[in-house]
Amino acid sequence: MEAATRTGWQRTQDALRNEVRRVTTLLRSVRDPAAPTVGNWTLAETAMHLSQVWLVAPGLARRDLSGIYGVMPSLAGTAGDSLIRDIWELAEVTDLGVRSDPERDPGVLADRIEARAEAYFEYCEEGSADERRPWLVEGSSVRLSTLTGHLLNETIVHGHDIARADNRAWRIEPSHAAMVLAEFIVPVIQALDPRALTSADAAGIRAAYDLRIRGGSRFRLVFDNGALRVEDPPSRRADCHISADPVAFLLVTWGRRSQWRAIANGQLMAWGRKPWLGTRFRSLLRNP
Repeated sequence: MEAATRTGWQRTQDALRNEVRRVTTLLRSVRDPAAPTVGNWTLAETAMHLSQVWLVAPGLARRDLSGIYGVMPSLAGTAGDSLIRDIWELAEVTDLGVRSDPERDPGVLADRIEARAEAYFEYCEEGSADERRPWLVEGSSVRLSTLTGHLLNETIVHGHDIARADNRAWRIEPSHAAMVLAEFIVPVIQALDPRALTSADAAGIRAAYDLRIRGGSRFRLVFDNGALRVEDPPSRRADCHISADPVAFLLVTWGRRSQWRAIANGQLMAWGRKPWLGTRFRSLLRNP
């Protein structure tokens, strides 16, 4: 089992190495660092945020957040071995991080990401996929392999944001998107309080979803009156089955694509005893 786990972790790390090469190459060729990207951020600010993710996640892996505390000293010691006390502090903290470092040269930020990535991969050579580490939110912990999934998620999604802002074509590998879902998003749901990521729309909803990622894994996600849990093995029959293209599902999850566009293109399909629950799935979740 350990060999199989490590092999899976190695595949995720290989995917991450590839995405780091792609995003740093992209950053070194950016034409308009001031282009609007996501939310209120410019392209350069999005690149700064990504470079800081490469401080935080490796810092969690090493149990040493001194790098990001150097940028935001006011956070030191406020959440124990984690960065924040509650998942809903994340947006404010990431904005603070971007404002706290004035560097905006995409080439310089590419160099930072590249150096931090190499240090992380070197650290992981001596580690085990199943070792537990604190995650962002105080009181939560994840496997070391989940931190690799975290970095893969951020590098893929913000690479997509940066490319779009610079009017570049950008392909997301379906296998890499599937890894993010299996190695990051689902483990984080399991690590957090069951009500941490549900929206007000989930109140009163009792539904079991059979989520099938094409070319990837299959999950049973159960909503129970505002709580969400991942069941393995499932304890009840699914109310709604969803077949999802991994890239479309990832972009819909992070609000980069409309679910209606994905449904129209056949990238999201629902069926079962209560197929209408398929279109409600995304509304039951909220993003930090």
